[in-house]
Amino acid sequence: MNDSRPPALLLFAHGSRDPAWREPLDKVCQRISDQHPGYCKLAFLEFMEPELSDALNALAQAGEQSIVVVPMFWASGKHIKTDLTEAVDRFSLAHPKITVIVATALGEATAVQVALADYALSCAAMTSKL
Repeated sequence: MNDSRPPALLLFAHGSRDPAWREPLDKVCQRISDQHPGYCKLAFLEFMEPELSDALNALAQAGEQSIVVVPMFWASGKHIKTDLTEAVDRFSLAHPKITVIVATALGEATAVQVALADYALSCAAMTSKL
């Protein structure tokens, strides 16, 4: 494995039937791509493409040796504990030389909690300017 190659980031989200739902995720992925020298891709549980297994396989075919899956979910419920875990386990069995790390869910990350609190406080500050 080439340790100097940055890991691919795979942002895993639920998906929606509404195409506009993914726009904020596309913007996050683009911001990451602007700063991260490795791949940043989106994957979805349902309703949108690519599905998680397809995205993982595409990264494997691209020669990635290290993938960090970032669950774009508020908390670790069934979709993280079962759906994501099972998909990563299946992928890892098929690609044992590729390292896959699953990050914590968004709402469980301290940095996200701080950013959300700061945003809420900025909203409160807006009312004082009215």
